[in-house]
Amino acid sequence: MAIDLLVKNIEVGLVTTNLDAMVEFYENFLGLPYTGDLDFPGGTMKRYAIGDNVLKLITLDQPPAAPATPGGGPAAAGIRYYTVVVASATKAAEQVKAAGYEIAQELAEFAPVPGMGWMFVADPDGNWVELVGPL
Repeated sequence: MAIDLLVKNIEVGLVTTNLDAMVEFYENFLGLPYTGDLDFPGGTMKRYAIGDNVLKLITLDQPPAAPATPGGGPAAAGIRYYTVVVASATKAAEQVKAAGYEIAQELAEFAPVPGMGWMFVADPDGNWVELVGPL
């Protein structure tokens, strides 16, 4: 028996101790629309829209016991990256390079779909974001 979902979107929470740099990356560089803050016992979250989905940057009153594990899929099990579809993978790659963010995987053509490209960029905490779109 499946759980009855109220909504069909997903909300992803990234816990950070590096809020200013993370806001710069997600709000100013990626351009995700900021939708507001939400305070909760023990911390605060900044909320950003990605289509019908939500990315939450979370800061805690008591910092986490361990830092983020950078390195995407090869570094650890669990949720290691998420994908953002862009209008031009080539332009996005140029913008990432110009901004000086870490490129975890250089832009490459997605072999099963000619004309589509993909790459990984690391956010300031080392979380991987896959950028996918037409070349």
